[in-house]
Amino acid sequence: MQLPVSILLGLRYSQSRKGNAFISFITFFSVAGILLGVMALTLVSSVMNGFEAELKKRILGVIPHVVVQPQSPGTSWQAELTASDGVQDISPFLQSEALVQAPRQLNAVMLQGINADHIPQFLQQALVVGSWQDFATSRYGVVLGRGLAEQLEVSRGQQLRFMLAQGGSYTPVGWLPRQRLFEVVGIVDTGSEVDNLLAVTRLDDLARLLPAAQREPAWRLSLAEPFRAPLLAERLSLSNSFSAVTDWRQSQGKLFAAVAMEKAMMWLMLLLIVAVAAFNIVSALVMMVTEKQAEVAILKTLGMADSQLFAVFAFQGVVNGIFGAVLGVVAGLLVCWQLNEVLSVFGLQLASGIALPVAVNPWQIITIFGCAVGLTLLAVLYPAWRAVKINPAEILRDE
Repeated sequence: MQLPVSILLGLRYSQSRKGNAFISFITFFSVAGILLGVMALTLVSSVMNGFEAELKKRILGVIPHVVVQPQSPGTSWQAELTASDGVQDISPFLQSEALVQAPRQLNAVMLQGINADHIPQFLQQALVVGSWQDFATSRYGVVLGRGLAEQLEVSRGQQLRFMLAQGGSYTPVGWLPRQRLFEVVGIVDTGSEVDNLLAVTRLDDLARLLPAAQREPAWRLSLAEPFRAPLLAERLSLSNSFSAVTDWRQSQGKLFAAVAMEKAMMWLMLLLIVAVAAFNIVSALVMMVTEKQAEVAILKTLGMADSQLFAVFAFQGVVNGIFGAVLGVVAGLLVCWQLNEVLSVFGLQLASGIALPVAVNPWQIITIFGCAVGLTLLAVLYPAWRAVKINPAEILRDE
């Protein structure tokens, strides 16, 4: 298959090294800059994806994705929830702020009441002390987050006093909050800040502790993709079946918004590095056009169209950009694959036994590659246009 003359000339110019060592030097560092920029962008975006995925698993695995309060105690509304895309599980749920009193400590906690038959999957896996079977069979048993248990200096089998501010009563000795002794039957370790506040008990036990007006449970929805919870909550809020609809943004929205902002800023800064490297190609191509202006003048005299001449130098620059972007993506994926091993070699591990999370998103990799090539296309426009504007009469007059 015969290649177009523009591509043949572009390949010949890019492979020619005679008399243009400085141009080759600039071209090499332009390609190297694109390679390093694309590699860094691939690596950083994958690590940020990993951190976000860990936060989503550890925090949103415990926090309800969506909580709905039905208008009526019937079950007609459950079909509407079950038919919603992405809903994996529906279970009754109660939650109240409380104070927990230990022999040496008094802490504020988030006391959750859950159905022992519908324990969230991640919470089941996070149990490090005790068993969920004991939780299901014990009356007034409580499972604590590891951080909370360490603050209270308690272990399995000890009793704690939980007190609620709502629904207290006046007695001859003064106002007393609603309170009850609970026995610690387990400890969970989610690996997040939630551990410092989390206390989980059975739904029936928490309902008996709450005032009568607050004993009607809400319903928690677990989704396959927690980040779709805001869209589902917005749709359910328009339904007449529910008096209140909330999602995880009410408690954890600021954290994930900060993570999203950090990802966007890292993308912008690293993309600027790729842009600087891509626009270094301008210098190499401008010098190439200046050096080859006599040949360009002869080609125009022989009848080469402006579009073909434009394509000669545009192709040369784009090939360099694509070459650097491909090498950058490959290098970035290789480093992502062996990142923790590379860090351990240089002694840069976060902590012993803790691996840096990495999650490669194929669409992000395609976007990074497309951005690098797109910036290269912008960079070659001026040099190629300058080649087209060469006047053969002026260049060949003194030849």
